[in-house]
Amino acid sequence: MALDYDKIVQVDYDAHAVGPDSSDYKNDIKDVEKVAALTKKLAKGQKKIGRVQAVERVINLLASASIGAIMGYTLENYIVNQHEVINGTGPFGTNPKLWPTYVMTAVAGITLIYNISVLVAYCCGRKASDKVASGSTYVKLLSPLGHLIVWATTAGAFKGAANGNDIWTFSCSDAPSDVSIQQEFENKINYDILCTTNTASFYTAIGTAAFAVIGVIMWLIITIHTRKQKKTKEKLDAAIRFESIRNSAQPYASPQPHYGQTPAQY
Repeated sequence: MALDYDKIVQVDYDAHAVGPDSSDYKNDIKDVEKVAALTKKLAKGQKKIGRVQAVERVINLLASASIGAIMGYTLENYIVNQHEVINGTGPFGTNPKLWPTYVMTAVAGITLIYNISVLVAYCCGRKASDKVASGSTYVKLLSPLGHLIVWATTAGAFKGAANGNDIWTFSCSDAPSDVSIQQEFENKINYDILCTTNTASFYTAIGTAAFAVIGVIMWLIITIHTRKQKKTKEKLDAAIRFESIRNSAQPYASPQPHYGQTPAQY
């Protein structure tokens, strides 16, 4: 006759059925197969989260590449034509403000290299990519937070510096004095394209910062998911130990089926 939980020697039960957090699995584990099924379900959920995380990183990479390309195009137009002077002025007026373009270029370059490194690591699996992306569970939060802070700050600085003396607003300006300069250099510089692409770059930076919020949410989901998975594994391991003790305590009883097996299968 099979023994139930209450007939197991209490010392053995205390040693094997109580988890690291001292919780009593006697009341938690009513159906071991359900615990095992939940473990599999959590593992599948982890894979889905990994795929969403990969998409997020691809989007960040594309955003960085797009902004970097736009800033590169902008700087090329400036560098190639900076020494051209017509009627005593250059193609972007006198002493144009360049630092917003340089800052945007630097941020795009750094985040592009980072995102490429993470995605290349996917060749070695998601765990390898996570190691590149971060060193620990809490450091993982720094990746989306970093994108949020850096891109929000960069977009804010880019917009704040837009007072007519920078390349972006000068290209978009319709002030008579600026328009006259643009007309002088229209055969060398396409100001309409510069205006459109730099505007797109600004909104892409804002979008990247907003998208980073999704990364923060993903971090929260992954953290909760991982802890739940760990807790479930502890319960499953305790259940397996309990079954082993119960079977060893009833040497003359018929063997108990393993998880997922019917008595006929066993």
